[in-house]
Amino acid sequence: MLTHHVMYPKSTNNQSNEYVQDGYEASFGSYEVDEVKHMLTHHVQGSITGDLLVGKDLPRIYQFIADRKLIIRSARPDEHWSVTWEHY
Repeated sequence: MLTHHVMYPKSTNNQSNEYVQDGYEASFGSYEVDEVKHMLTHHVQGSITGDLLVGKDLPRIYQFIADRKLIIRSARPDEHWSVTWEHY
């Protein structure tokens, strides 16, 4: 089970879209990993935005880089974002 929570800074608290409601992003569900293609697919079972995401499969590309960092980005051509995770 994958759980995802993000709270955006106050300057963007009014942000809302298919992932975010009033500056807060949260979803959960199962996922599959394709190590050969470096793909992660999140199968959304619940979301703060309800029907906008529930039941969708969200493909993500992942990449491990130096200094124990993990970069995840959308595989959708209409989305232009990435997240970098760093292990301390």
